[in-house]
Amino acid sequence: MNCPNCDRYTPDDSPVCIHCGAQLPEVGTSPSSARYPQNTGTARIGTRSTGRGVFSGWNIVIAGVVVLAGVLLFFLLRSAPSHGYVTEFPDGPVDLSTMIVSGKTNIVDMYSEYCPPCRMIAPYLDKLAKKRPDIHIIRIDINRKGHRGIDWGSPIAAQFQLRSIPHFIIIDGKGKVLEEGKPAYKKVVKIIRAAGIR
Repeated sequence: MNCPNCDRYTPDDSPVCIHCGAQLPEVGTSPSSARYPQNTGTARIGTRSTGRGVFSGWNIVIAGVVVLAGVLLFFLLRSAPSHGYVTEFPDGPVDLSTMIVSGKTNIVDMYSEYCPPCRMIAPYLDKLAKKRPDIHIIRIDINRKGHRGIDWGSPIAAQFQLRSIPHFIIIDGKGKVLEEGKPAYKKVVKIIRAAGIR
């Protein structure tokens, strides 16, 4: 007979539906009353089969694929920055050789959120990275997490012997340092102006 609850076939000798667990009418009951039982005022409680529930096999597989795709996309976007613009927030010494992109001019900008000139030039660097695909911008926050004010005592400030920021380093596509400090800053300003960025 077909179950009046889920309309799936269940052997006649079973008192409950093997699919949804609902109580079946006794054999010999008229088809109309078996298919459409009258409301007795009490709710019918049955356990749904895991094959049709929210946590069914296919739903778990689909959810797993979606989560995996999301995680993969997150790491791909993180490791391959859009328009060559990277912001790093390291708490220790940095290895610039792992950040540069070969075949491009790499501009390293060491900054702090507490530095007004750093904040002023940041939008221009963003526009430069979008306008010039041959330039790769690497921004490195010299502050350790939680430090308020410019963190002159940070490992990065000590590593590069920083006395002022923004501190620029221009590196070619082969890893050779072309300019650093004030000469690099002047060169970056010239590149921004030559690109017509306002």
